[in-house]
Amino acid sequence: MKYVEHIKSGALFLLILLSLALTFTIWTFTPSHETIEPSTTVDEPIADSKNTEEIVRPVKLLFHNEEEVTGTIDQSNVQLLLDAIQQWQIQDIRLIQEETTPDTMESYMHSSNRAVIYYPGLVPFPVFDTMTNIIDTTIPESSFDRIVVEWDAPANDQPALYFMNTVSGRIYKAAIPAENLKQFQTDILTEAAEYDSYITDETIGALPIYVQEGEVEKVSVNYILEETSTAKFAEALLDSPELTLSADLMTQEYTDDSGALMRENPSTVSISYVQPKAETSDPAIPSDLLFDSIGLINGHGGWTDNYLYAGMNSVSQHIKYQLYVGDLPVFSSTTAAALDLTWGTDAGEEQAYNYNRPIYQLDSEAESSVAVLASGEEVLKAIAQINNQDLSVVTDIKPAYKLTQSEERFFLIFEPAWYFEANGVWTELTSELTGGRELGLE
Repeated sequence: MKYVEHIKSGALFLLILLSLALTFTIWTFTPSHETIEPSTTVDEPIADSKNTEEIVRPVKLLFHNEEEVTGTIDQSNVQLLLDAIQQWQIQDIRLIQEETTPDTMESYMHSSNRAVIYYPGLVPFPVFDTMTNIIDTTIPESSFDRIVVEWDAPANDQPALYFMNTVSGRIYKAAIPAENLKQFQTDILTEAAEYDSYITDETIGALPIYVQEGEVEKVSVNYILEETSTAKFAEALLDSPELTLSADLMTQEYTDDSGALMRENPSTVSISYVQPKAETSDPAIPSDLLFDSIGLINGHGGWTDNYLYAGMNSVSQHIKYQLYVGDLPVFSSTTAAALDLTWGTDAGEEQAYNYNRPIYQLDSEAESSVAVLASGEEVLKAIAQINNQDLSVVTDIKPAYKLTQSEERFFLIFEPAWYFEANGVWTELTSELTGGRELGLE
């Protein structure tokens, strides 16, 4: 029994030691976990990117029949023609007029059995090539703003397209297969016969300007003013932007180590970006300017609404993309309505020198109503009677949206109105310009 008691005492002592060791281990144990890295945040683009054919588009079609002229600005009708052109085999592009007169250009564009495709700005051939099927191995760098389809060519002649630059007077001619023309005659001309009648006044413009003959019915619409934050644009355009305040302590400004500056413009609901180092006096290759600017805007998802290519000045490297609502361009003297971009170079790297754009997005429609504008016939008569207006410099006449802001800045207001372009400036055709004659909404 004595030995049994010694064995029990020894076992108890061992259990006590084991318990103490286990307790110490638990107190001092540090678990070994794999380090969990925070997830990487991928910046979302502000809006979806777009391809070239969504941005570089015609804005008007005209069809010269034997008895009347019909036309359309409806983008669904424009798309119908573009779908057909994309199937054509365009070939043998060649220069036929280096610098012609307005009378000669008129004879090409406005003779019977011809369709005219209107682009709002000069389109370089290399850009057009990416949207169509030009089978020539060499593409000229030249640009055009009108395409003329001759649909009733002589029997022994191949169907022709004419690419016309109405600024310089340069004309190129190309051929398409006869079967492409037959498809055009079957699918497009049948639809075109139902389009609205268009008329012109030969006293206005160096080239005829055609407008819809009858009244124009459009929609007045208000959108809730919704803005993309300036910080989001700063993150997209600047490298590690820093927020500062302007001298008035009211306006947000962003800078980065490169010297670039982005400023908000609350009154026009826009931002302005500038990289002073990129200023240059070198001209741009037109096709490069168009491709590069679309690439830049795609890069930060800048197509927040429907913006279409409106024109460029390759000498100053400036390019514009105009806001459209429905089928109409938007003009405003108080609110930004276009993407204005000037390209430049810094240390051999091509980049944006200056970039101005809206920061609102037209996502929430508040209310709308039908508006009836004066007929094109009345508009032509009114413009012909404007005092002190040189009619020869008028280059376009069209309905467009006038953009304003509500007094409390809750809404963006889009009202249709007639506008005319002279010397590159769009002017609303107000009653003041027409001697008190009302041409506005009904």
